[in-house]
Amino acid sequence: MKYFLTKFKGALITTVIFILLLGFIFFRDTEKSINVMSDDSYSFVVDEEVLSVEIYYSNSWVLLEKDGQDWFIVDEEQKLNADEKVIDDLIKEIRATDIVGSVPIEEVDLDQFGLESAKAEIVVNSDDKEHRFIIGDEIPVGSGTYVYVPDEKLVLVVEKNYLSKYVSLTPIDFRYKGLFDFDTNAISRIAIWSGNFSTDIFKEEGEWFVEGDDEIFVDNKKVDEILWIFSRAKVLDFENELPEGLTKYGLDEPTAEIRFYEDDQIHGVVFGKRKDEDSYYIQSDSDDAIYSIHKSLFKRVPKNIDQISSE
Repeated sequence: MKYFLTKFKGALITTVIFILLLGFIFFRDTEKSINVMSDDSYSFVVDEEVLSVEIYYSNSWVLLEKDGQDWFIVDEEQKLNADEKVIDDLIKEIRATDIVGSVPIEEVDLDQFGLESAKAEIVVNSDDKEHRFIIGDEIPVGSGTYVYVPDEKLVLVVEKNYLSKYVSLTPIDFRYKGLFDFDTNAISRIAIWSGNFSTDIFKEEGEWFVEGDDEIFVDNKKVDEILWIFSRAKVLDFENELPEGLTKYGLDEPTAEIRFYEDDQIHGVVFGKRKDEDSYYIQSDSDDAIYSIHKSLFKRVPKNIDQISSE
């Protein structure tokens, strides 16, 4: 019995060594097929001004367009505000692409690069050129990613996890989610309504006062905190861009309202009913769209005078 176990053990070790050797030869040959690029035979978008970015996923696509200095998502002929920081960061990463090498595609089948199930196809448009590339699989040794450039008939090898943060984003992830865009120091009046409580407060020479009541002393720090929170508030989701009615969202009978006055602009939000345990439906004064917001913002709307006055 010991003899057979010894023979089996020896055969197993031989098999493992053989498999490892085959794997080594495969990975070595794969690495050998990658040409290290020492010239400027191809480069990603560098100095050109980017005018639009298209991202094609397996089941959807995103069109981002620049109009002047502003970025928009084009959705069924609507122009929706886009998150400029996300787009700028994406373009910066594309500009900084580190090309490790290239693969001579005349010697191989393109299917081996994972292009049939590509993570994304990206098209970057400028005045001068359309840059199109497809992000495929990681190379077998796991130290890089294949990128196919159809117009150049070229397969590049770039850094590992190339643009992984961006190729998994949905159209909503590219939307600008800021509820307001105001300068907290420029707000001179705030109108508050919540249930049975309502008040107007105004700012004069750096101090806040209650309209029509000189006996109530407003706590400037409490008001500054409300301004800071609302100026940075972000929506959770875009529920309905063109609602036909407000009843479904409880916005026909609001639960609270707050408005911030900045020069000749008014920044207001109306709270409807709860969407779920963690969020409320809201509508901004700036458009007809319905959004959802975290419940913490609803809690920051003062419900009584004590929440803005000095103790």
